[in-house]
Amino acid sequence: MNDQAKPSTIIDTARLRLRAYRDGDLSDLVSLAGTWEVASWLTTLPYPYTEDHGREWIAHVRQVHATGSPRAFAIALKESDLLVGGAGLDGSSGDGIDEPSLGYWLGVPYWRRGYAREAVGALIGYGFRTLGLDTMRAVTDPENAASQKVLLACGLRKVGDIDLAEPMRRGARRAALFRMSRHDLPATA
Repeated sequence: MNDQAKPSTIIDTARLRLRAYRDGDLSDLVSLAGTWEVASWLTTLPYPYTEDHGREWIAHVRQVHATGSPRAFAIALKESDLLVGGAGLDGSSGDGIDEPSLGYWLGVPYWRRGYAREAVGALIGYGFRTLGLDTMRAVTDPENAASQKVLLACGLRKVGDIDLAEPMRRGARRAALFRMSRHDLPATA
């Protein structure tokens, strides 16, 4: 299928582009998402992550982008369009609550470069301003200090811990809960 066949939402930041996944992303998607260092923090990502999983995910995200109000995105470097991760407002809430849940991941080579904060900040603005969300949440493994730091830096507040419907991949049965409302969003974000 032609990557340009369907309309797609694109969110540009200074260094990143959040966009639909493309057929050409498959190899990078599988190699980046398929590492234990990434998968161990994500409860819904299959592990091991295969090409079949990648093809299904690419097709799903492209189909959702065709609706005009997507909630899942590939994260690519703006200059080269190289896939570095994924983000969305369609993640697991952890406890079955029907509230938009922010999630993201980056391939290990792209950790500690500020990309997570940049992508999450852009996704928060999109969720509140474009999708019209009132609130959003994020849950993290209690040991994932780096992700918690990103969420706090992007304006989410830790509001407590929740009991999980299913344990996290590393075994945690409780997770840190972060939340933000549209009223918390700075006017310039």
